[in-house]
This record gives sequence, structure tokens and C-alpha cells, in this order.
Amino acid sequence: MAISHKNRRMLIMSTIRRTQQNHVKFQARAFTLLESLLTLSVTCFLILVVSVAFQKTVHVARGELFVLEFETILKDQQAQAITTARSRRLASVNGIVKLNGTKLQVPNETKFSDFDITFNANGNIQSLKEAKIVITLSYESGAKISYQLQIGSGQYKKTRH
Repeated sequence: MAISHKNRRMLIMSTIRRTQQNHVKFQARAFTLLESLLTLSVTCFLILVVSVAFQKTVHVARGELFVLEFETILKDQQAQAITTARSRRLASVNGIVKLNGTKLQVPNETKFSDFDITFNANGNIQSLKEAKIVITLSYESGAKISYQLQIGSGQYKKTRH
């Protein structure tokens, strides 16, 4: 069966038209360079904003957690002084906090005022020199937490300002 030259040409043209129609139908449009740069810029900006907000939240939480840990240390030192019948000392000089002569790991988010507290064997505070502790939280716009210690009782009053 021989196909005439005219039929052959029509068959080829028909195939080319179908191919072109399918190509147009399934054509995906790619981003231009400008659109790609704009998308990349917006994505980077959003990631940067979220990471900065997350870092601030982490710093605030770290400072607050250390304040709670410090309160526990303060109460624990008083309890240990009573149970061991030995005096216990908690001090800060130039922002370095020491617990019975051992340096505590203090996060950068908290700054301590100078103080020197000694709990005697019955748990009372015997230090008359510094009866007030001030902790400054640098990542909370300089918020300050004060502990006013009551001489003789070992109790304290906490105020936040």
C-alpha cells in the first residue's frame, strides 16, 4: 500500500499540529530572573524577622529561668545551713556570683549587683553589709528584680520594676 505524497504530507502536518497543541497545553511558565530575586528577597526577609523574634524570646526565657534558679539557690542555701549546722555564703562581686567560694554560671541575660550574704547555722542572715540583691535583665528593656532580705529571719521580699 503506497501512500501518496499528498497524504503523507497531510499526515505529517496533522502530527505536527497535535504536537504543537500538546506542547501549548502542557507548557509550564518559568520564573523570570526578576521574579526569582523578588521571591528570594521576601523569603529571606521573613526568615530573618522570625529568627530575630525567636532569639529575643530565647534570651528573655533564659534570663527568667535563671532568676527562678537563683531563688531556688537562695532558699536551698538557707536550708543547707540549717541541716548541716554550718554557715553558707552567697556573694557577688563585679557581676561574678559565688556560692560558698565556687563561681556560678550566670547567663549574659542577667546582671547582678554586688552583695554578700551569709546564712548562719540556724538559717538566719548574719550579713549586715548588703541586704539587697538587684538583678538586671538586659533583654527585657533593663527590667530589674530586687530582693530585700530581712536580717535575722532569712526571708526576703521580691519586687519587680
